[in-house]
Amino acid sequence: MKFYSLAAIVVTVLTFGSMAKAEEVFRIEVGRDYNNYSQRDLQRRVWELERAVQQLQARVFQLEYSRVAAPAPKPVDTWICKVNAMGVTYSGTGATKAVAEQAAIEDCKAKAEDFFCKDAKCSQ
Repeated sequence: MKFYSLAAIVVTVLTFGSMAKAEEVFRIEVGRDYNNYSQRDLQRRVWELERAVQQLQARVFQLEYSRVAAPAPKPVDTWICKVNAMGVTYSGTGATKAVAEQAAIEDCKAKAEDFFCKDAKCSQ
């Protein structure tokens, strides 16, 4: 039963993998009654499975390499916060509200008195 499951998984993965690449995929047919197979038939089936598993392994390696090699995208600054201190507005942006609020407060502290740099108003 495990053999049928492995063969079905290999066929499924290779079929869907072939959509992404134009290379010829080696397809496996699931057998029903191995008692009627000759020794030569069984050897041919083992060779076919080895070939299909090799293709599957190559595809898995390719997917793993592309996942590792691609850099993670930088978070998008979706929050903006503003601090009004002594008539001047200071702002900061960030991927989260907390990051944007901290950026706005730090901008204010760098250019104004610390006491007035609070109560940031944020929006997304």
